[in-house]
Amino acid sequence: MRILGLVASYRKMGNSEVLVRVALEAADEEGAETELLRLTDLDIRPCKGCMACLFKGERCAIPDDMPRLLDWLVEADGLIVGAPTYMLAPPGIVKMATDRLIELMHPDRLKALAARRRASGILAVATEPEGWASFTLPLLKLFCYSALAPPVDWALVKASGPGEVALDEEALEAARRVGANVARFLKEADLELPTAEGACPICSGCLLELLEDGRARCPLCGVKGELVQEEGRWILRVGQEELARARWALDSMLKHVLEVVMPTKDHYLARLGEIRRALKELFGQKGH
Repeated sequence: MRILGLVASYRKMGNSEVLVRVALEAADEEGAETELLRLTDLDIRPCKGCMACLFKGERCAIPDDMPRLLDWLVEADGLIVGAPTYMLAPPGIVKMATDRLIELMHPDRLKALAARRRASGILAVATEPEGWASFTLPLLKLFCYSALAPPVDWALVKASGPGEVALDEEALEAARRVGANVARFLKEADLELPTAEGACPICSGCLLELLEDGRARCPLCGVKGELVQEEGRWILRVGQEELARARWALDSMLKHVLEVVMPTKDHYLARLGEIRRALKELFGQKGH
């Protein structure tokens, strides 16, 4: 059982790294082989959208460290991801890396990873978690789901100055819990996943899209449900059939890749001449 700790902070031994290290120690006590990696030490460049990794099944040709990171992610059974909050969300390096995880969406890679027991834990930090970290956990969960390592535990803790979280025993205990739970899940222990009453039953997220038909949808998992009021609180109720269609279910991911993404190549090539003529009409010879 191998668990990889990923730190998405530019502060070495800052709060995010302290929490991830504590979590890895707890995972180690559960029998895991652990390793820590700072994402911010890697050269990770933007995805160019060439789609060769999907259409052709090729490895990404961008000359940076992302292919090595992808190999580390695939080799690991579990992930523990730590990040601070910047503008309501984790640092850009997280989104940069998440975009490049599209390589794992190739059907063969999807099936291979989905066949394994994989999991992740998340440790996020914010100066003011209530109200000023709205997208931190959702975007970190997006990274984990995209890496085919569903999150099984997480914590968003309050801290600001570098390393001050070391003085917060409650935060350190949360980190120990997250690290231990990832290892326990990988050992096939039954865990009661974190849930928030009325939230998305898959990711436990409270961000919702309000739909025209009066229902609501989790923007991360894609499940739709009815918003009902119970005892003065709004509750999202999602049916079992809808849960089976969740975005991160293997069948849903394969359907999206095979039926939606893959056909775009032939569709584009069939209309390429028409597209070029339209661009020329719009911009003349200067159009690119």
